[in-house]
Amino acid sequence: MQLGQRFARCLLLLAVGLAAVTASQDKSVITSLVTKWAATSLVAETSEFIGKESNATFFKYVGNVAEAVASADFASLSAEKRYELAIKAATPLLSQSALDLLKFSLSIRAFSPSVQLFQQVGEEYASISCPAFFDVHGVTGCTAKELETAVEKADRSVAVQLLSVDHVLSFAVDAKPLTVIVYGELGSASWLSLHAAAKSAARQQKGLYVHRHFSREVTAEKVGLSGYGVELAIKNTEYKAEDDSNKKDEGSQEDEDDLHGFNIKLLKQLHPSEQEALSSLRMHLKEIEELAPLKQWQVQNLAYQAAQKIVDADGQEALTVLKELSQNFPLHGRSLSSQQIDDALRAEVEANQEALGEAGMEAGSTSLYVNGISMEVDSLDLFQLIDTLKQEEKLATGFYDMGVKDDYLPMLAQMDLTDEKSSYAVDYRLAEPVFLNNLDSDKKYKQWGNSVRLMLQPYYPGMIRPIARNLFTLVAVIDPTDATSRDLVQSMYMFTKHDVPLRLGLVFSVTDDPAISGRNDAGVAALNLFNYVKDNYDVGQAMQALAKVFSQLGDKFSAEGVRTFFETAYRGDYDEVFGPETEYGAGRSLGREFLAKTAIGDAPKVLLNGYILDDAGIKSDKFEESVMMEVMRISPKIQRAVMSGKLTDKMNVGNWVLEQGDVMPRLNKRILDAPATKRYLDLTDTTPCTAKNVNEYGRLSDAKKAGCVAERVRYVQRGEEDAATRPVTVWVVTDLETPEGRAVLYAALKHVKHSNKARIGLVLNPSDVVSACKSSSISFLAHSALRTLPVEKAKLFVPKLIKEENVVKLADGSATLEDISVAGMDVAGFLKEKALLDCERIKMESSFARDVIGLTGGQRAIVVNGLVVGPLDDDETMGDEDIGLMEKLIVGRGAQTIAKFVDDKWKIQRRHGKASDMVLRASSLIGKYAAARKRVALTLPGEKHSVVHLPAEDTTRAAASVVVVVDPLSRPAQKLASILELLRAAVNCNMKLVMNPKAKLSELPLKRFYRYVGSAEVAFDAEGKVSPPRALFTGLPSKQLLTLSMHPPDAWMIAATTSRYDLDNIKMEQVEQDVVALFSLEHILLEGHCFDEASGSPPRGMQFVLGTPSEHARYDTIVMANLGYFQLKAAPGAWQLRLREGRSKDIYKVTTHMHTEGEEEEGEVIRVLIDSFSGRVIRLRVSKREGMESEALLSESGQEEGTGSIWDTLQNSLGGSAVQEKYETINVFSLASGHLYERFMRIMILSVIKNTKAPVKFWLLKNYLSPQFKESLPLMAAAYGFEYELVEYKWPRWLHAQKEKHRIMWAYKILFLDVLFPLDLHKVIFVDADQVVRSDLLELMNLDLDGAPYGYTPFCESRKEMDGFRFWKQGYWANHLAGRKYHISALYVIDLKKFRQIAAGDRLRGQYQGLSSDPNSLSNLDQDLPNNMIHQVRIKSLPQEWLWCETWCDDGSKKAAKTIDLCNNPQTKEPKLESAMRIIPEWREYDAEIKRVIGGKGASAGEGGNSKEDDEKHEEL
Repeated sequence: MQLGQRFARCLLLLAVGLAAVTASQDKSVITSLVTKWAATSLVAETSEFIGKESNATFFKYVGNVAEAVASADFASLSAEKRYELAIKAATPLLSQSALDLLKFSLSIRAFSPSVQLFQQVGEEYASISCPAFFDVHGVTGCTAKELETAVEKADRSVAVQLLSVDHVLSFAVDAKPLTVIVYGELGSASWLSLHAAAKSAARQQKGLYVHRHFSREVTAEKVGLSGYGVELAIKNTEYKAEDDSNKKDEGSQEDEDDLHGFNIKLLKQLHPSEQEALSSLRMHLKEIEELAPLKQWQVQNLAYQAAQKIVDADGQEALTVLKELSQNFPLHGRSLSSQQIDDALRAEVEANQEALGEAGMEAGSTSLYVNGISMEVDSLDLFQLIDTLKQEEKLATGFYDMGVKDDYLPMLAQMDLTDEKSSYAVDYRLAEPVFLNNLDSDKKYKQWGNSVRLMLQPYYPGMIRPIARNLFTLVAVIDPTDATSRDLVQSMYMFTKHDVPLRLGLVFSVTDDPAISGRNDAGVAALNLFNYVKDNYDVGQAMQALAKVFSQLGDKFSAEGVRTFFETAYRGDYDEVFGPETEYGAGRSLGREFLAKTAIGDAPKVLLNGYILDDAGIKSDKFEESVMMEVMRISPKIQRAVMSGKLTDKMNVGNWVLEQGDVMPRLNKRILDAPATKRYLDLTDTTPCTAKNVNEYGRLSDAKKAGCVAERVRYVQRGEEDAATRPVTVWVVTDLETPEGRAVLYAALKHVKHSNKARIGLVLNPSDVVSACKSSSISFLAHSALRTLPVEKAKLFVPKLIKEENVVKLADGSATLEDISVAGMDVAGFLKEKALLDCERIKMESSFARDVIGLTGGQRAIVVNGLVVGPLDDDETMGDEDIGLMEKLIVGRGAQTIAKFVDDKWKIQRRHGKASDMVLRASSLIGKYAAARKRVALTLPGEKHSVVHLPAEDTTRAAASVVVVVDPLSRPAQKLASILELLRAAVNCNMKLVMNPKAKLSELPLKRFYRYVGSAEVAFDAEGKVSPPRALFTGLPSKQLLTLSMHPPDAWMIAATTSRYDLDNIKMEQVEQDVVALFSLEHILLEGHCFDEASGSPPRGMQFVLGTPSEHARYDTIVMANLGYFQLKAAPGAWQLRLREGRSKDIYKVTTHMHTEGEEEEGEVIRVLIDSFSGRVIRLRVSKREGMESEALLSESGQEEGTGSIWDTLQNSLGGSAVQEKYETINVFSLASGHLYERFMRIMILSVIKNTKAPVKFWLLKNYLSPQFKESLPLMAAAYGFEYELVEYKWPRWLHAQKEKHRIMWAYKILFLDVLFPLDLHKVIFVDADQVVRSDLLELMNLDLDGAPYGYTPFCESRKEMDGFRFWKQGYWANHLAGRKYHISALYVIDLKKFRQIAAGDRLRGQYQGLSSDPNSLSNLDQDLPNNMIHQVRIKSLPQEWLWCETWCDDGSKKAAKTIDLCNNPQTKEPKLESAMRIIPEWREYDAEIKRVIGGKGASAGEGGNSKEDDEKHEEL
């Protein structure tokens, strides 16, 4: 026995060695993806990366390129040399971290779409043939001399439409400057001369220079892409789905003659005593080629075992192990099951999972945090990641330059950076409204629940929850003389009568002129009446009286009418109630004061929880809907507060609502909109300022100029300078030689008297620097006072100095400085020190205002914590209330949090305002660069045994923080492993891997191999050409059946263009060479959401077209009711979106659009740019045209207007049923994936053609068709005379996704029928690929569906032996169908007009969204869904003979069958190929005929004399 064991061991070692050799020679699967557009220049892509910073930096780079190519033959340089040139030109302009990100961006070609956009625009100039050219207001040319002539003679009245992404070099001061656009390739000789001429024209202030990338010589080379995933899933082979017409014989189960080099049969003959050892050897060798299943006990701890293996790895190796185990898990499952698990790891993981659970993460979940920002792993793409990393790099570098490493991250986690608040509320308590009710205390609400937690319970859509708390308060500010105000009172009165759960308040805005009374003013009379009834009766009767008088008088409302009403209804003395000395004038001045103080406009105004309702929405016909919409908008915020414990039952809810950060004392649009502009100064430079004069100052960078001002400005604040850290720093940039300039500073100084949070600094920007520099000027005096006087004296003296009456007295000599000096001020000493000062500081500040802030001389602006508010208009005032608003805005955006960290955590001294300076700098940095995303600071109980720490490699510069919570054996981990490797290579970062394995697994966690394509730097081949990235799978099991799927970013539509083998059925033992698949990026999506401005609902049925100036309607689409969603196929370029001609355009117009070009522009054309691999998502609001308010896009009766409408007219007969439209063409929809099903689909196509004389058009889903099938289609179409069109639709990112390919394809059969086809296609028949048609489908095209949107064939019930498999006869389905038939989805006919008209697609998607999150529902998605929705979307049952399949139908019914479907048989599990040949006699004949056609031998069986199947080109596995 010992001899046998040694023999076996030796054989085993030999086998392992040979297996390793064999594995090294294994065939691979290689996948790559390229663009449809030609390769773009890496030099140009670099410029786009740099251009995102600023135009100035872009043109500095362009200048560096021009200088580099001046002495080089650019045309002869290889791609590698051009890349080196680009990096060299960019290096002086970027930090090391930014340079690393540039290389990463270039490796994934992130800015290729930006370059291609300009290329597309340039190609619109079809008549120009030179390699580089210019356009000056419509004048075009190719040479520098022509450009110079055009600049002199161009007509400026010819409009020039610039793009938001244009790069503009400007030295012009003209309000309407000349625009010179140069199209050319950066670095080329033809571009260089035009660049020099255009730059010269710009420097001479003759015009703007705009550069756009353009290359006349377009090569065949494409851009190789990264940023996508590839999977090889192990296929379920329960039902055989391979096309085995050319498959090799796999041999018997007997001992092999050659198994990895071993002749097992011969070895057993030679060593009969070692049969058992040789059998063990045979089993080991077989496992190398086919994966053996694991037992349950081996599976349950796999995730923990993988975590242990990763933690045990050394340093960087941990990422390698994570990547190998996750992406190649099927190869490692067995060996991993023997890994020992450390008890300490298990205990720490369990403790950490409790903490993670409190943060909302389950055991087994995976999360990625970059500087605390949660990145959704499933939808994450490298291009969005690059954008985030660029912003975070600037943030990290800024803090590092200020002496803060990663200590700022916990601070950011405590700040709410998520909302660039577009809507703000005001505190209505300032108006002292008269409340009509109180939900907290009124008895009539006692029967309602009063817990705020009731907000979390489900409730009817469109209704307000009846909760006895003041959760929603509606306050109306009314002017009774206004008709809308009177209508509001009527509506509010009805609210009180019907106990609508709103607290209602009323404020009167009437004249406060004491000479006017209720006797002669209708508004005052209404107020007097209301107060009289309220005081003598109650507020409810007062509201009733007001509503009644408004109703009775209507448009004839007047003071005299109120008198008549009063004297009729009440006994009070008219003169006492309505006269000038009345006691019933309470609140008369409050309304107007409130409107003025809050700056919300004129009455009427309606506030819901302080938010102002849109004026158009408070009209009587829209008021209730507007209130409901606002309640729905506000509710989630209240619900989040309840869930997080920020709002509890013990609180005064009404007060809590008005204490929120978005409730402001005043609504100044300029101030409140300022944060969204991101106009923040760079104040991160803390090196000492050495500039002594304005000339030295002018040579500094913008950041250094700002740093100098920050260092030298002197402040006024309340109390001692060092007493507290001030969270708010206000710089008043102004000209003190003007009254308007002085007024702004005076308002700021007035505010600071009452504020403990702000400090005020002065930055002078005189229109006339010479005048401001005179020693007697107000500018010089104020500046000198702030520089030389003690702070306590300066803050008293400067306000007196700039007061208008004192300015006048000083100017006319009627007063001296002594006269306006403050107590204790040494005027003589001040004058002496002032005399020692020069004017260089004022000149520097003026230079800063102009060069850095961008003001012209004399313009005013406020800079608050680095945020530029302005420039102010000449007639614009800025009072102390506005300065207070700025303070509250900035404090609400985190300034107080920063101040707390500066004091408590960073321990920065307050002396000389150092701590306040840090708050200023940090606040500006965060505002400028921090992503508007919620950040998380994870804290874990333990990080010793289950957490891997990978510190940053370079400790001399800023480092990002990357925290990963990962289940190593999860689908997200497969993708994340590659991304983490990229991050380590491309970004200086501290990385933390937190193991979060799932315990007690019941099945294998991963059943696929996976690769994610990307690299940290561009790779080149030996010839200097760019090496395209690729996904490479090696060492794959030889016997496992694999199916390849691509996982591109959400915005990509891709298609396979080259592949010899069947990518749906790959078995490595059957391929003769590497499986190479090439895919193409066909489209980048333009997506959008569209809503009706009046109703707030999606305008379902609305159609849009997308095109270019030369082709208006290249693509079209329809708006879904689901989220108002639409998508359009596009590519990099400048596109034009329009409403489609017909009812969409006749009824509607686009009123507002976001994330488009010219968001303020109005017109029929909306300009949209696609300049990123992430596509673009836009938002549109539409409104009905005048006179079309009652029109609907879709008529509920099914009737539609004529030509050009969405659907042609359906004429109704007297009996009410629609006259059936007659069709002459058969339209067939089908889909397939894999060579076998494509083979079936060819036969299906032929069977349709053979059984009709009508024209046929096939609509085939493009998404999964192989290159071979797409090549064969034109051959078949030519041979048989049919038409075809390939259709596609990208799965919307908001719709719950399916993971398995076959389920995705099932979903495409039903979920997108309304948007998949052109809008002029009215009816289509779906026919399964594996079906054979035996009848004329024109009969089905013209079958009357009796008003149903689609017709399906019921499942056969005649084969009784299958009764046990008829699941619809029992349980849920039996109850749900309630006697109706369960229908099969192999063949159905869709009336697309009816389907769209009743929004069937929207209903199906809505139901799918609700059901699909449950993995146990919709097991047969394509037929379960329509059958589940049979009560909402009616199904017309087709005659049974339209679909026969052997599994469910008896043999006797076969002779009447109009189609035969190859249904799977759950009893026999017979392969489809075998059943096709057995069941359908004509199948072999059709198959042979098609082989002849696509082989070029014609359709006739006898022609050519050789019917041998030729599969060299179309190899099918």
